[in-house]
Amino acid sequence: MAGSGQPWYMPLTWPVGHVSTALTKPEEDSPPKPSSTPILDLTGNFTAMAAAARSWTLAYLCIYYLPQKFGLVYPAFGPAKDFSLDWMFHILARNLLATWVICGFWDWFLYFSPIQKKLHKYKMNPAYPSLSQIKHDALVTTTASCAAGGIEIILCHLWATGQLTLTTSLADAPYLNLSMALLLTHYRIPHFHLIHRAMHPWKTTNFPDIGKFLYRQVHSLHHKSYNPTAFSGTNMHPVESTLYYSAALIPVAFGLHPVHALGVIVDCAMGAWLGHDGFQWPGSGDYFHMLHHKHFDCNYGAMHVPLDWLFGTYAGSKEEVSQIWKGKAAGEEANDTPVHKASAKDGKV
Repeated sequence: MAGSGQPWYMPLTWPVGHVSTALTKPEEDSPPKPSSTPILDLTGNFTAMAAAARSWTLAYLCIYYLPQKFGLVYPAFGPAKDFSLDWMFHILARNLLATWVICGFWDWFLYFSPIQKKLHKYKMNPAYPSLSQIKHDALVTTTASCAAGGIEIILCHLWATGQLTLTTSLADAPYLNLSMALLLTHYRIPHFHLIHRAMHPWKTTNFPDIGKFLYRQVHSLHHKSYNPTAFSGTNMHPVESTLYYSAALIPVAFGLHPVHALGVIVDCAMGAWLGHDGFQWPGSGDYFHMLHHKHFDCNYGAMHVPLDWLFGTYAGSKEEVSQIWKGKAAGEEANDTPVHKASAKDGKV
């Protein structure tokens, strides 16, 4: 989302637009109370499409601009027929550099920059995470970006060897490609909801609770960061990060141009990083997911495709979590995940 009170096109201006508005925002500005809805309104959908266009454009540059700057061709169009360190290193190095530049800059700006004190009142959880949490999440997110690179490497090899079909020209179906670019976030959200819901307790006695097992062994790592920052977005167990980025297989299944699969990977990354920054402004303002980190047993997907509303797992407050599960143990009190300690400093990391 664009964040509280920001225009729908703001994702296209990140980070320049967000930094400039933060610098010029009046000190006396009063933030509204954070709120959440189960379904995106029209402005929210336009904002989501702007963010999707940003992800797709970055993917396009990664295919048609960045390799050429190093005298290379995108691996899917030939070089990936053989596994070679040169083209695989390019993908991994690009991913790690992007991870540290995007997450590192945004966490620095929100949590450590000279205007950190000015931004504090916009933080949805007024407490600050500890420096040890940020370091931990940065390390784990680095491994998640390697998992994303691994998926892209395998796809490039399968495309280059003809084991997967692909379209090499975007001009062949311009309207389809435009639609897929703008709806990128919308069509990947059901995949996210499915794998995310599966890794939380299913709260059933009719058969073994596999979700409870997956939560303890896999997903609980992500929830250790109950007070997240950008680096927390893909703070995921390798199993989870691989499943998360496997959303890239959706456009692959239809034989589309590789830019769509890479666009999904970019959108998964930036959506998670900016969506976990913890600020309603100048951050993403994703209070929907902040409630999930706080109360665990609700809001498993996103508002783009309202599956939580459809399946009855949407909650806009702590009280609504208890109503969802009707007497079953749920929410923060029923969760035994060991979480990172908050910062011992008042109003700062």
